[in-house]
Amino acid sequence: MNKALFLDGFKQRIVNKFSLREDFAFEVLCIAAFLDMTFDEVLDNVSTIVNGSGSHDAGLDGIYLDEEEHDCTLHIFQIKHTAHLGDNELAKFVNDYRNLFVMDNAANLPLNDRVAAALEKYKSVVRAGKVVETRLYFVFNGEITAQNQPLIERHEAHAEYLKVYDSNALYERIDDLLMDHKKRKEVRFSFMAEKSNISLKQDPQALISFQIQNIKAINFRLTALDLCQLLDKEKSINKRIDTVFSENIRGFLRDNKTNKKIRETLESDYAEYFPFLNNGITIIAEQVKIPREMQAGAYPVETKNPVIVNGLQTTHVIYEIYQTAPEKLEGVYVLIRLYETNEPDVLEKITDATNTQSPINYRDKVSNKDFNAFAKTLFELQGIGYLTKRGQSFDAQLSLQMNESVHSDVVLKFWYATFNELPEVAKNAKSKVLEDIFEASQSKEHALYSLFNGDKNSPVYEQMLKAYRIYRFVIQKRHAAEKSKVDDAVFYADELLAYGVHKSGVDINGFEQAYQQVLQAITKMVADEKSLLASKNLSYSHNAYFKSAKSRFDLNQRLGFIEKEWLA
Repeated sequence: MNKALFLDGFKQRIVNKFSLREDFAFEVLCIAAFLDMTFDEVLDNVSTIVNGSGSHDAGLDGIYLDEEEHDCTLHIFQIKHTAHLGDNELAKFVNDYRNLFVMDNAANLPLNDRVAAALEKYKSVVRAGKVVETRLYFVFNGEITAQNQPLIERHEAHAEYLKVYDSNALYERIDDLLMDHKKRKEVRFSFMAEKSNISLKQDPQALISFQIQNIKAINFRLTALDLCQLLDKEKSINKRIDTVFSENIRGFLRDNKTNKKIRETLESDYAEYFPFLNNGITIIAEQVKIPREMQAGAYPVETKNPVIVNGLQTTHVIYEIYQTAPEKLEGVYVLIRLYETNEPDVLEKITDATNTQSPINYRDKVSNKDFNAFAKTLFELQGIGYLTKRGQSFDAQLSLQMNESVHSDVVLKFWYATFNELPEVAKNAKSKVLEDIFEASQSKEHALYSLFNGDKNSPVYEQMLKAYRIYRFVIQKRHAAEKSKVDDAVFYADELLAYGVHKSGVDINGFEQAYQQVLQAITKMVADEKSLLASKNLSYSHNAYFKSAKSRFDLNQRLGFIEKEWLA
């Protein structure tokens, strides 16, 4: 009952706001939930709906290439508003994906502008030598049952990048996002450290403990089942396990090769060697009590609010096995590094230093910085939900006070493209932008420190608001271009177009004229670049061109822009 009311309420809000059909509204809701985006962001950058129609979408409802400096993930969605799940539907979804992105549209299907642009961006990334991880999401508005479970398992086994989700999974995902940034309730947990099985002394060793200034450190061996007890307790108190992980590292990489190796080891005949083959888990707690000696033959280690800052993937894989076949974890141990500290800077340093396999999420790291609090207030005074943490998109979209909402990383990306005058960097990797801004918020030696140091009088807040308004204008012009035949460069040049409008030095009333001038210049630049490359027997790519500093240099030359005037 509540699930239907909840999902229908969101669908109706999307229908009313964007004048979409109910089935299209369901598509937007699903994509927003699984990618943690606002509805506006989904319609701007992911949905294959063009002008209220899903025609020429190559059979795919959403395409999103999440391109970072070292990791690229292609997210593909097929969404069914009906409760029925058919064999042919799942097979067609995989085949449609393969036709477009594996076989380069071998079926020669007609593609709308959005799908064509997504394919071109993907091909450009592949030509640059990057390996792209693929995730296929099939979401249907029914439920997984005993009858359709074998069908799902067969298709997921055949295509390991495919995952089928039902309405219950969607409901849980939205609930997770709504809970993600809520305050964590206090958790107290005692780890039962294992004694040495080598020492023959009266009091066998178990703990390696020491203290440096006000930070305690304890290393010990723990049963995998005891680790799972921590997650059970987290779930019972906070209703989910994600709250036990540091915000800086959240995000389980389900199809990650490392995770597969972890699972293979745990399910093998040599699982007892696990602590020799795994780097272990790093935990930080607000309080830690260490026994001075063995107590009744055991070593309990009391903690308050333990947070796992390294070992997310290991912990998740262990807990997945525990939920289905706990007997496989009998006799398996993990190595634990436990620290006591209340200092955020220390937590940040330990998290960064110990997370070498998975990239740190700079969106989470930037979210707590002081400048974002001021920016959030300024945006909300303008009726714009400024979202700094995971899951806030659904909070903002439930708020009647917010006319629109945007994630802070989108604003910062377009600030970087406009006011920092590096559109090609903004287009290349959002994580690079966020990392640079994070460093600027901390280091007095950074060129941008005076803007992002949290000073309430910093000019950056007004700059961010203007950058956002330029971004919204450019996106609206891109949508308008989908209705008319224009040069297709407009579908690849958001960042450079925003940069050009900013460099024109106009206010919002002058955006239209500046945009047309910049677009005309870009159209001529593209024609010249194509001719130049053709003369050298080289192929041209919109995506590659607009990711290069040459595109910015060409625009500056053509329109007489002087770079970095604000730094003079």
